[in-house]
Amino acid sequence: MMIRLCMASTALLGLSLLFPTRIALSCPEKWLIRAVAEILTKRAQRQVVVMVSIVLKMLSFRLGTLVLCWGSCLASTWPFILNFSEMPVERRERVLMNWSRQKFVVPLRVVFVMIKIYCLFIFYTRTDENSNNLAWEAIGYRVDKRQKPNESHNKQERPLQRGLVETVHETDSSLIQSLTQKGLKVTQIPQHNAFKIKCDVVIIGSGCGGGVAAAVLAHSGQKVVVLEKGNYFVPQDYSSLEGPSLDQLYESSALLSTVDGKIVVLAGSTVGGGSAVNWSACIRTPSHVLKEWSVDHEIRLFGTPDYGSAMDAVCKKIGVTQKCEQEGFQNQILRKGCESLGLKVEAVARNSSEGHFCGSCCYGCRTGDKKGTDSTWLVDAVENGAVILTGCKAKKLILENTPHGEKPKKCLGVIASSVLNKDVTKELHIEAKVTIAACSAVSTPPLLISSGLKNPNIGRNLHLHPCAFAWGYFPENLTGIQGKVYEGGIITSLNRVVSETGAPVPAIIETPSLGPGLFSALCPWTSGANMKERMRKVFEDCPSLYIGPRQGLGRSERGGENRLQPKRIRQGAHENRAEASTEDTDCCRR
Repeated sequence: MMIRLCMASTALLGLSLLFPTRIALSCPEKWLIRAVAEILTKRAQRQVVVMVSIVLKMLSFRLGTLVLCWGSCLASTWPFILNFSEMPVERRERVLMNWSRQKFVVPLRVVFVMIKIYCLFIFYTRTDENSNNLAWEAIGYRVDKRQKPNESHNKQERPLQRGLVETVHETDSSLIQSLTQKGLKVTQIPQHNAFKIKCDVVIIGSGCGGGVAAAVLAHSGQKVVVLEKGNYFVPQDYSSLEGPSLDQLYESSALLSTVDGKIVVLAGSTVGGGSAVNWSACIRTPSHVLKEWSVDHEIRLFGTPDYGSAMDAVCKKIGVTQKCEQEGFQNQILRKGCESLGLKVEAVARNSSEGHFCGSCCYGCRTGDKKGTDSTWLVDAVENGAVILTGCKAKKLILENTPHGEKPKKCLGVIASSVLNKDVTKELHIEAKVTIAACSAVSTPPLLISSGLKNPNIGRNLHLHPCAFAWGYFPENLTGIQGKVYEGGIITSLNRVVSETGAPVPAIIETPSLGPGLFSALCPWTSGANMKERMRKVFEDCPSLYIGPRQGLGRSERGGENRLQPKRIRQGAHENRAEASTEDTDCCRR
């Protein structure tokens, strides 16, 4: 990759973001740059990596620097043009600010966003052999190290073990034995270097949709196989370390973004899917949304009592409670601020006990109090004979043509492969009577496209809720409210926005979960000095999250990988918010 040849340019771009003075590269900074180059080439989308590579290569030459930096690289002495590495830090920062605000030369904005996100994120999340980061003490951050539940007695307790096949621990020979032991019929297909597995139902994805489907179908007597490309973790496994947790539990290590870098999407990729890493908030579908679905889109189910009964059943299953015994710092700030302004504040129901005071549930709940599909629906499924294959990614559906007069394609199952273990070389051809794709609105379209389906609507009309961040400085000695934003329940209160006339607006204000890595990556950047000052106060800041009406963001495309191609969002809250910031990272969907 060309990016590996441009370490000096990467270094100076990254260090300009982090540090307010010009410094020589030392060993600590070199590891940062190597880590950025490695993860960028591994995680970022291919066309983005190429774009960054070209820009970095150009910056290593004077002519290329002149093209990209304009007058900022000019000097009064020979050779009159400085390359990027020779420019004073103030000029480099000015160039980066110009790139961050680019509306016409989009590639430069994308390069800025990518370098900024990766450099800052890695700097504040990378840990040493003692699970420590030297920057954490300076910014007042502490990792949740509470005693894990029953650690000395229940280290081997894994509720899904009975039905679990973890490909990360298997080889070709042991895998066939493990599958057979779970009651599956497995045969070899030598000509395709594959195993054929027969079952009644195969479900792709183990999150909120896949987990419920697995439990219901397994209870009805069907032999169910659940495919999950992530690994299986229990409370004893969670470290609460931001970097490793995001890498283990999230899609693309929580660095999945749209092609232009404007939208960052945090999606779970582990057994339990999003339910294993969400923020515990259990907000029932609002009445105006039910009306839109049932009346405007003519999906009658959402206007019937059956849907309300279904929500009741789900809330009961996952242990939803309505009260919170003790609110954390940021929720206290939100509540106090709204009450001072005469605004209504609602308590948020959570799928955990009323005394649950865990601010790291987004890294997996260490206490085991939060109930996701991995501890509820999937447990039921396994008890009824379901098999869960982890570390196994669906590559394409098995489709065949049907006789004339019937549907043009019939799905016979799915082809999958191990993504976490090179010792498993054989593909898995899973044949089933029913195939369910429950791998989210982001990952399902690439699967359908890679399967050869041609419907032009696949992946189109993708909608997300733009999120705008705002934060204020609330030191304890001025507010009287104690605590840190990373402690306590993540969302325990919210404000539903109303217009000046009192009419409801489809938007809410709540508090987010942000570790130092994600905060630094999403925080607007103006200079190295400004970023250091913001990070010094970050855990005395109180961030609030405005979730606006959902907007069309183009499409999810490209077979075999996630590629989110945005389109311009219509004038509204998102664009207004962007004008008030430096526009480096516009919004995030959680």
